[in-house]
Amino acid sequence: MTALLQPPSATLAASLIRTRQLSVKELWQKCQRRIRLREPQVKAWTYLAWELSEAQATGWDRQLAVQASWPLGRHRLLGIPVGVKDIFATVDMPTTWGLSCYCDRNSTQDATIVSSLKQAGAIILGKTVTTELATAAPGPTTNPHRLSHTPGGSSSGSAAAVADGMVPVAIGTQTMGSVLRPAAYCGVFGLKPSFGVLSRHGVMPVSRWLDHVGIFGRCLDDIGLLLGTLAKPDPRDRDCIQSLTPAPSPPAPGALRLGFVPTPHWDRAEAIVHQRLGTAVNTLKQAGCTVEPVTLPPIFEDYWEVVKTLCAQGLYANHGELLERYPNHISPLLEDWLRRGQTVDESVYRQAVAYRQTCQQRLQQIFSRYDALVSPVTLDSAPQGIDQTGSPIFCSLWTLCGVPALNLPLGQTAQGLPLGCQLVGAHSRDWQLLAVAARCWPALAQRFGEIKIPVVNGDLSR
Repeated sequence: MTALLQPPSATLAASLIRTRQLSVKELWQKCQRRIRLREPQVKAWTYLAWELSEAQATGWDRQLAVQASWPLGRHRLLGIPVGVKDIFATVDMPTTWGLSCYCDRNSTQDATIVSSLKQAGAIILGKTVTTELATAAPGPTTNPHRLSHTPGGSSSGSAAAVADGMVPVAIGTQTMGSVLRPAAYCGVFGLKPSFGVLSRHGVMPVSRWLDHVGIFGRCLDDIGLLLGTLAKPDPRDRDCIQSLTPAPSPPAPGALRLGFVPTPHWDRAEAIVHQRLGTAVNTLKQAGCTVEPVTLPPIFEDYWEVVKTLCAQGLYANHGELLERYPNHISPLLEDWLRRGQTVDESVYRQAVAYRQTCQQRLQQIFSRYDALVSPVTLDSAPQGIDQTGSPIFCSLWTLCGVPALNLPLGQTAQGLPLGCQLVGAHSRDWQLLAVAARCWPALAQRFGEIKIPVVNGDLSR
């Protein structure tokens, strides 16, 4: 069997398993050792299914032992351990939505994404920490790179588990900035696909117009592997009817046209963000890309308030009963969100939905000139403390417009905290976005360094 000096990517592990160079049980054990070593400090998980996942790993190895070959198109995630955010319904694990009043609740049906993972051969190790209703008070998760800092939210546990090498890949969600922000804070790739590409059936709802399922990984190949496995229409999600545009031929760096969009809130970002994104833009230019500044039309200046309105309205519409049923089990922050949603009348809600559609149309005009857009993802590196998860203000615009967005890691600060930027694509052109990212990443990785997994006492759970 192959001796691995660090946790393998999902893509590499799947290849090694198929060629019998790595057993599923060995991969499971690597993840188990890393989790047992680091979970007391990182606190990425709300539930770990050790017995169930070990039995599944053993079962896959038995099947592999009696089958001479395994078709490449079958079980694309064969034996790959995955973490799933604790707002996805699972029949064999509790689903708590980050609320103590739901701590013992079980589902009678898997979410579509969970079913797809299982059908592809993935082994779901457990449920990862989410903030309260994926919106409000944070859970206990810390940033693997600096335990005194936040990992971001609301997909806190999924981002931290991948960044720490506990699992190769994990699933999260984004309503405002809940994939991109923790991906940036934790220094991994995080993709929020186009609206309607990944099914939300069986996922706790916040806002119909903002909710997206997202993906975390430590390499672009893994992001593509999960996207290709999970992206398919689902009639049980009324918005999941979108098929992705086929991937184009990989563009040459010299042919790439990128637009730099600082957004109307650029002045709120810290100096390190201005500096790091400036260096990234110059690096891409030196690699042959054309990068031009893009000023958004004035209508985009209101996007942040509209996002908060849609989020609050959706929270109250879906979870307003908590105010009366469980008033002692929700945080003051969640109560504020619910109270705000209670005040959003129908006319304001309809105006917000119409504004979203207008922004989408105006953005299409911009994408007619560019292959992708470069944009900030966070105001700063991860803030100190875990009582808040940072601002999603830079992520929310692209969430509102429903376009695919990907965090590209841009190294670390002097304190060892990761930074990143967003690469944004046109709607339904997720494969083109990943192709552009594949052309940009080598230059950025050479300039800022590859993704680093925290080393604890020299141990990477080999």
